[in-house]
Amino acid sequence: MNKLCCDIDLTYYRKWVMCFMRILLAFVFIKAGMGKWPIVNGEGLTNALPLFLVYLVVLFEFFGGLFMLLGMKYDILTKLGAAMIAIVMIGATYMHYIAWGDPFGSKDVMYPIALLLISLVFVTDE
Repeated sequence: MNKLCCDIDLTYYRKWVMCFMRILLAFVFIKAGMGKWPIVNGEGLTNALPLFLVYLVVLFEFFGGLFMLLGMKYDILTKLGAAMIAIVMIGATYMHYIAWGDPFGSKDVMYPIALLLISLVFVTDE
Protein backbone atom coordinates (compact mmCIF):
# COMPACT_ATOMS: atom_id res chain seq x y z
CA MET A 1 0.00 0.00 0.00
CA ASN A 2 1.49 3.35 -1.04
CA LYS A 3 0.56 5.78 1.68
CA LEU A 4 2.24 9.02 2.63
CA CYS A 5 2.20 10.22 6.25
CA CYS A 6 -1.45 11.29 6.70
CA ASP A 7 -3.04 8.24 5.03
CA ILE A 8 -2.87 9.74 1.56
CA ASP A 9 -3.20 7.01 -1.04
CA LEU A 10 -0.94 7.69 -4.04
CA THR A 11 -1.49 4.45 -5.98
CA TYR A 12 -3.70 6.29 -8.46
CA TYR A 13 -0.65 8.20 -9.73
CA ARG A 14 1.49 5.11 -10.36
CA LYS A 15 0.28 4.68 -13.96
CA TRP A 16 1.12 8.33 -14.72
CA VAL A 17 4.55 8.08 -13.12
CA MET A 18 5.27 4.88 -15.07
CA CYS A 19 4.11 6.54 -18.30
CA PHE A 20 6.35 9.57 -17.79
CA MET A 21 9.26 7.34 -16.78
CA ARG A 22 8.78 5.23 -19.92
CA ILE A 23 8.69 8.29 -22.19
CA LEU A 24 11.76 9.80 -20.53
CA LEU A 25 13.71 6.52 -20.77
CA ALA A 26 12.70 6.11 -24.41
CA PHE A 27 13.69 9.69 -25.25
CA VAL A 28 17.09 9.35 -23.55
CA PHE A 29 17.97 6.17 -25.41
CA ILE A 30 16.59 7.06 -28.82
CA LYS A 31 18.56 10.31 -28.65
CA ALA A 32 21.69 8.50 -27.43
CA GLY A 33 21.48 5.92 -30.21
CA MET A 34 20.92 8.53 -32.90
CA GLY A 35 23.74 10.67 -31.49
CA LYS A 36 26.26 7.88 -32.05
CA TRP A 37 25.30 7.48 -35.70
CA PRO A 38 27.15 7.40 -38.09
CA ILE A 39 29.75 5.19 -36.46
CA VAL A 40 33.21 6.41 -37.41
CA ASN A 41 36.15 4.14 -36.66
CA GLY A 42 38.57 5.85 -34.26
CA GLU A 43 35.98 8.10 -32.58
CA GLY A 44 34.04 7.80 -29.34
CA LEU A 45 33.10 4.26 -28.41
CA THR A 46 35.22 2.76 -31.17
CA ASN A 47 38.31 3.68 -29.16
CA ALA A 48 37.08 1.61 -26.19
CA LEU A 49 35.15 -1.28 -27.76
CA PRO A 50 35.45 -3.62 -30.72
CA LEU A 51 33.48 -2.35 -33.71
CA PHE A 52 30.79 -5.06 -33.56
CA LEU A 53 30.03 -4.12 -29.93
CA VAL A 54 29.75 -0.46 -30.90
CA TYR A 55 27.10 -1.39 -33.48
CA LEU A 56 25.27 -3.47 -30.87
CA VAL A 57 25.32 -0.60 -28.37
CA VAL A 58 23.91 1.84 -30.93
CA LEU A 59 21.21 -0.62 -32.06
CA PHE A 60 20.28 -1.57 -28.49
CA GLU A 61 20.05 2.09 -27.46
CA PHE A 62 17.92 3.17 -30.40
CA PHE A 63 15.66 0.12 -30.65
CA GLY A 64 15.47 -0.28 -26.86
CA GLY A 65 14.06 3.23 -26.63
CA LEU A 66 11.76 2.69 -29.61
CA PHE A 67 10.48 -0.59 -28.13
CA MET A 68 9.77 1.21 -24.84
CA LEU A 69 7.47 3.60 -26.72
CA LEU A 70 5.83 0.83 -28.75
CA GLY A 71 5.43 -1.13 -25.53
CA MET A 72 2.61 1.22 -24.57
CA LYS A 73 0.53 -0.89 -26.94
CA TYR A 74 2.44 -4.20 -26.99
CA ASP A 75 3.62 -5.21 -23.52
CA ILE A 76 6.26 -7.69 -24.71
CA LEU A 77 8.09 -4.87 -26.48
CA THR A 78 8.38 -3.03 -23.16
CA LYS A 79 10.21 -5.95 -21.58
CA LEU A 80 12.41 -6.46 -24.65
CA GLY A 81 13.31 -2.77 -24.90
CA ALA A 82 13.98 -2.48 -21.18
CA ALA A 83 16.19 -5.60 -21.29
CA MET A 84 18.17 -4.12 -24.20
CA ILE A 85 18.65 -0.89 -22.25
CA ALA A 86 19.65 -2.80 -19.10
CA ILE A 87 22.34 -4.69 -21.03
CA VAL A 88 23.78 -1.44 -22.37
CA MET A 89 23.74 0.11 -18.89
CA ILE A 90 25.51 -2.88 -17.35
CA GLY A 91 28.22 -2.39 -19.96
CA ALA A 92 28.36 1.37 -19.37
CA THR A 93 28.67 0.90 -15.61
CA TYR A 94 31.41 -1.68 -16.11
CA MET A 95 33.35 0.58 -18.49
CA HIS A 96 33.16 3.62 -16.21
CA TYR A 97 33.78 1.93 -12.88
CA ILE A 98 36.05 -1.03 -13.69
CA ALA A 99 37.79 -0.23 -16.98
CA TRP A 100 38.20 3.54 -16.65
CA GLY A 101 38.37 3.70 -12.85
CA ASP A 102 35.82 6.44 -12.26
CA PRO A 103 34.92 6.73 -8.54
CA PHE A 104 31.72 4.94 -7.55
CA GLY A 105 29.94 8.11 -6.43
CA SER A 106 30.68 10.01 -9.64
CA LYS A 107 27.95 10.96 -12.09
CA ASP A 108 29.67 8.85 -14.76
CA VAL A 109 28.97 5.73 -12.69
CA MET A 110 25.72 6.70 -10.95
CA TYR A 111 23.89 7.78 -14.14
CA PRO A 112 24.18 4.35 -15.83
CA ILE A 113 23.24 2.63 -12.56
CA ALA A 114 20.13 4.82 -12.25
CA LEU A 115 19.10 4.08 -15.84
CA LEU A 116 19.79 0.38 -15.27
CA LEU A 117 17.50 0.36 -12.23
CA ILE A 118 14.77 2.24 -14.09
CA SER A 119 14.95 -0.24 -16.96
CA LEU A 120 14.76 -3.15 -14.49
CA VAL A 121 11.51 -1.70 -13.15
CA PHE A 122 10.03 -2.27 -16.61
CA VAL A 123 11.63 -5.70 -17.07
CA THR A 124 10.21 -6.95 -13.78
CA ASP A 125 6.82 -5.20 -13.97
CA GLU A 126 3.81 -7.47 -14.33
